[in-house]
Order: sequence, then C-alpha cells, then structure tokens
Amino acid sequence: MELQNALIIAGIVLLLLLVAYNRWQIHKARRVRPLMPEDDLPPMREPVVGKTTHPETAAKLKETPAPEHVTRREPTLGASAAGLDHDEEKDVATVAAAARAAASSADADEAVADEVAVAAAPAASMASTSAADEAVPETDGHPEAAVTVPAQKAPQPAEPDVLDGQPTPAVIDPLIDCIVPMHLERKASGDRILPLTGRLRRAGTKQVHIEGLREESNAWEAVTAGHQYEDIQVAVQLANRSGPLNALEFSEFVNAVEALAESLDASADLPDMTETVANARELDAFAAGADVQLGVNVISDGAPWSAAYVQTVATQDGLVLSRDGTRFIRYEPGADGVQKPLFTLQFGETNFLRDDLTVSAGRQITLLLDVPQAPQTVKPFKTVCEYGYSLAQRMGAKLVDDNMRPLSEASFVAIFTQLEKLYEKLEARGMPAGSPVAVRLFSL
Repeated sequence: MELQNALIIAGIVLLLLLVAYNRWQIHKARRVRPLMPEDDLPPMREPVVGKTTHPETAAKLKETPAPEHVTRREPTLGASAAGLDHDEEKDVATVAAAARAAASSADADEAVADEVAVAAAPAASMASTSAADEAVPETDGHPEAAVTVPAQKAPQPAEPDVLDGQPTPAVIDPLIDCIVPMHLERKASGDRILPLTGRLRRAGTKQVHIEGLREESNAWEAVTAGHQYEDIQVAVQLANRSGPLNALEFSEFVNAVEALAESLDASADLPDMTETVANARELDAFAAGADVQLGVNVISDGAPWSAAYVQTVATQDGLVLSRDGTRFIRYEPGADGVQKPLFTLQFGETNFLRDDLTVSAGRQITLLLDVPQAPQTVKPFKTVCEYGYSLAQRMGAKLVDDNMRPLSEASFVAIFTQLEKLYEKLEARGMPAGSPVAVRLFSL
C-alpha cells in the first residue's frame, strides 16, 4: 500500500514538473522577436555557414542581378533648367535613400531595395518639376517663349498586346492544356453557358477550364454571367503532380464537351486521343525531371522545443498557418502585388490546429522550398537559408541538410549550381519558375 501511494505521489510530481517546464518554454518564447536591421546579426547577402567565405567560393556564388524595370521618364534640361536648387536635389536623394532603407528593413533583397529606391526618386522629382513649371516666368510678355520643362507623366497600366488581331490569352495555355475550340452558331451569354458546365470542372484528377471570347475586348476570359461570347474554348490540363492525363480521363472530358456543344448548338473540334495522351506523358516526364523540393533543417542542440514555442516564433516572424494546420507559410509579394507562397515551415507531424501544443514537442524544424513554384527573381533558396540561419542563431540550433549533415560552403555551391540548371530548363520550356503555367503544372 505504501509503495502504491509513493508511485501516485511521484506521478503527480512528475506531471507538475512537465506543466511547469512547458509554461516556462511558452514564457521564454514570448520574448522572441524578429531580427531587425540594427541587430548584431546582419541578413545574409550570400549563403554562408562559417564566419568567413573564401574568395573563390564567393566568386562561384556571384549571381547576375535581375534587370531593373525603371519607368520611362520624359527628357529634361537638367537640374538648373528645371528650377531645382541644391536643397531640392538633396531631398530627392533623401527619398531614394529612405525607400532603400525601408525595403531593406523588410528583409528584402538588394535588387528589391534598388527597385524601390528607383521608383521613389521619380516621384520626388515629379513634384519638384511641377513646382518649377509654375515658377517659370514669361519672356517678353509671350508665354510661349518661356523655357519650360515638361512634367513627368504618371505611369499608365500596360495595355495587353494584341498581335495581328488575335485575342489575348487568359488562363488556358497550349503548353500544358489540351484545348478544344467550340464554334457557336450565334452569340451565347454567360447566363446560358454557366448552368451547362456542371460536368466541366475536373476530368479525373485534371483541371478543366472554360473561356469565352468577348468581341468588345477581343480577349478570352473565364465565362461570366452577363457577358456575351462569340466563341468558346474548353481545355483539360495534360499533367499535374498526380500524373499525366490518361485515356479514361480524356474520354470523360470529351463526353462532357460533346454534351455542352449539343446544348449550345455548337461544333467542337475534338483532338485525337492517342496523340493527346502521348503529349500528356511527354509533359509529365519533363515535369518529373524538374520537380524539385529543397529542405533545410534546424536541429536543436539542447532540449526539445514545444509546439507552442515553435508556433510563437513562426507567428512573430510573419509566417501564416495553413488551413489544415500542418505547416506555416512564408508569403512574398509577386510582380502583380499578390502575396504568393515562398516556402513552408513544418514541425514534424504536428498539427497546430488539432494537437495539444503544450504536450507536443520535437527537436527538428524543416524549411521546405518548392522550387518550380517560387520565382527565381526573388532568390528563394537564399531567403530560406537566411531565415534558417536566423532561426538557428535565435533558438540555439544548427542548420543541416536532409541527410542531417551540417550545411557547408561546398554544399551551398553545389545546390546553387543545380538550381541554375533547373531554372534554365524551365525557362527553355516556356514556363519559368513561379509563372502561372508552372504553378498549375507543379500542383495537384
């Protein structure tokens, strides 16, 4: 009886110690904050592991900067003709420097900071030039004789290119889609078409897209209620990460297209099944050779981390929890300003929505980069390495590869060389990494 009581008391004490340890971990995590530019640890401009990088290694890691996109400006007659004095020139430089600092403080890359600075300088110059135009005096009473400098025009959104009267494309792309044109005998409205497309969502595991040609814009668009269309095109994706389009999926797609054509009194140009399936297999073989995911692991040097601690760190660093709760996602704004996934953070098999975060613990954090889905221009692998290195410094850990070997300078060079070849391979195929067509191909 005394032994049983002693075991019960020991179990209670052990439970209290476990609860106290988890609360101490959570309390310590709340003090963690994201690295700031003024911190002792600067952001990595080139991937490094040790304190020094040999010159020959730095030469191998040297990257060609992406071309800057600078808005075209009207010609001016210089600072003196525009009425800019020395102080105003300083203001322009100050605005550019502030923009560069703001971009850098957001953990942006050097190229991004330069683009922000270049974009800010014309804005300040425009304001000074406009003020100078108002201050220019008339000459001999003739306003037309005054020397003026044309004010810079605000950048206008680029118009879609229409070559030889051809409609501009939308989502459907012949690089990865089997396209079936449908010729309507008369115009059809989106309100009539949409109720008939219930079967044209997917063919097996492949996405199906329907677009209509609008006469007003001479462009293809997703069929929308209230719009009139002259023609329709329906497409099924040839391949994705579930594999190539097979004969069964093709037959399902063709049957749905024929039913839609009959309902709209339209004629459909159906492709040959053998040729389509062969094209799908060839595309899938290419995708399999270019489908690369890189993992960087952060391993604890001491005690395991609780899931609550990892969640706090990831949230403070700006990562967003996925809908299923299995990973955190780092987003990066694309060229269109839309936030797009860059890499993910996973903590073993932990589900941050379902599991008890005070009990779940582990010693490994995995940063995973989906290479074909991340644009090369944002240098995603370097961003992953920078973030992994900062995590290791803050959490008392080390950086290792998938084989649990410490990441060395030689391994970084080898990975960069392989990535360059992969980017060139995707570019040659017409689907650069991170482009809409690449995102569709390398997804489920």
